[in-house]
Amino acid sequence: MDKTTTHQQDMKPKRSAFLWRGFGLWNLYFIAKLGLYWGGYIKFHVLYNCLFAAALLLPLAPLWLHRLRHVLAIPAGIALLYYDSWLPPIRRLLEQPEVLQFSNAYLIELLGRFINWDLVAYAFIVFVAYLFLAQWLRITTFTVLALAGVALTQWGGLALPRLQWSQFVQNEVVPISTAQTNTTSPVAPVKVNAATLSERLNAELEQFYQAEKQRRISFESLAPDSTAFDLLFLNICSLSWDDLKAVGLSQHPLFAKMDVIFENFNSATSYSGPAVSRLMHANCGQLSHADLYEPVGKECSLFSNLEALGFDTEAVLNHNGEFQNFIDDITQEGSFSAPIVPTELKPTLRGFDHSPIWSDYETLALWLDKQNAKSKTQPAALLYNTITLHDGNREATADGGSRSAPYDRRAQRLLDELDRFMDQLERSGRKAVVVFIPEHGAALQGDKMQISGMREIPTTSITHVPVGVRLIGEKSAGADPVVQIQEPTSFLAVSDLVSRIIHQSVFDQDHINWQQLTADLQQTAVVSENEGTVVMEYEGVPYVRLDGKNWLRYQQ
Repeated sequence: MDKTTTHQQDMKPKRSAFLWRGFGLWNLYFIAKLGLYWGGYIKFHVLYNCLFAAALLLPLAPLWLHRLRHVLAIPAGIALLYYDSWLPPIRRLLEQPEVLQFSNAYLIELLGRFINWDLVAYAFIVFVAYLFLAQWLRITTFTVLALAGVALTQWGGLALPRLQWSQFVQNEVVPISTAQTNTTSPVAPVKVNAATLSERLNAELEQFYQAEKQRRISFESLAPDSTAFDLLFLNICSLSWDDLKAVGLSQHPLFAKMDVIFENFNSATSYSGPAVSRLMHANCGQLSHADLYEPVGKECSLFSNLEALGFDTEAVLNHNGEFQNFIDDITQEGSFSAPIVPTELKPTLRGFDHSPIWSDYETLALWLDKQNAKSKTQPAALLYNTITLHDGNREATADGGSRSAPYDRRAQRLLDELDRFMDQLERSGRKAVVVFIPEHGAALQGDKMQISGMREIPTTSITHVPVGVRLIGEKSAGADPVVQIQEPTSFLAVSDLVSRIIHQSVFDQDHINWQQLTADLQQTAVVSENEGTVVMEYEGVPYVRLDGKNWLRYQQ
């Protein structure tokens, strides 16, 4: 090698050990996340995202180490995206081994719901734009500036424009109307001297539950000569007002035959186990989710109180009740023996775990036949639970398999069969009070925070359910228009109305004064709770608290 060549090599700039390579394709990851955050589809934990970005930017001289970092960053990026999403924590899934029972068809259906084709289209446009602009621009610079801007909004209080910004609530003060003890209307808003709105909301929530603990409905004894009647509580899984509107069934004839409709009833939860527990504790004010599973006095038990009045309490299911030990939720309270399951019937549906589901009409008709065959005339208090509308159900086929059964078709059949059963009940000559009371909605529509069918957060669209009461066999049936209760109510109002029906011996009256019977029913503020999740409304604006942390404005 000559001296000239050696001199030229010495003159070449040496490659720096600290080479700033930029994000590369990780720019797309952060651009997508910032876009989702800007649109309110995800949260954005600034500290962890900035830490992840710093780890990707840190100069690494050996090329193999740089490439290894990208490989290791893939699972970390997926985990961070999941953490930023509104999906339930992984530990919730680990605590529910029942999800392993989901059929393959149902799992594929669930995966399909995560695909938002509009967002896929936007992502494709961004991808092409990135490839085009990256020829001339250093995209990493703009990505870092965008991350810094979001960091300033969360850490520095700088207000930047955003569509429906899903920020932590800190400044706005909005009062909640809390139900008053043993009164008929919510109390005036209470101002709480707290440093942040999150603290105020926590204080209001605690005050709400403390007030609810003081509320109670008592059942008076039946008059000796009053006409006996049955009480039927039809507890329907996965049916809300939003679901009815989505499938065009909000005007089904079944609702027109009701005597009373609760237009603003809050089921206070979005899962079946807590829902049936709340119904069974309907004689007392609304309990927190944790208190649902603590021992309570018999005075709070709807069916224990009915049993004390001489009603024969029974529970009937149109499913086997094994999923998540649902039967235990019914029997542990002590009002029921083992529920009746119509195994002698042929299943009409198969659940997401391939368990049998029987026809609502056939199940109830079978119960009615057994009631009519009894020699004694003791009135019945029935809890009927149906999962006909549960997510993932499929139509049972003759060969033991199943095929798709859309929600709208199942909902139409359910309402038709319940309407048919009530007509049969009327023809039987039995007098009865039928309470149509769904557990929660199906979340057919979904929103920015939850995909269709997901009910981890008990939003108003899921807990706002159609509750109706129909008297069968009363003397002036059909003479009055349906009474619509517009005030915010929950289970205590149902217990209140049942108590009045019993006390006033309505089946002995020639004409029932429905306005008087339903006047000033117990009201309850809109507060809903699942394990680890609370939703409250403030002046029509929903807020959510996840895992006991700060409150967020819910992104609808």
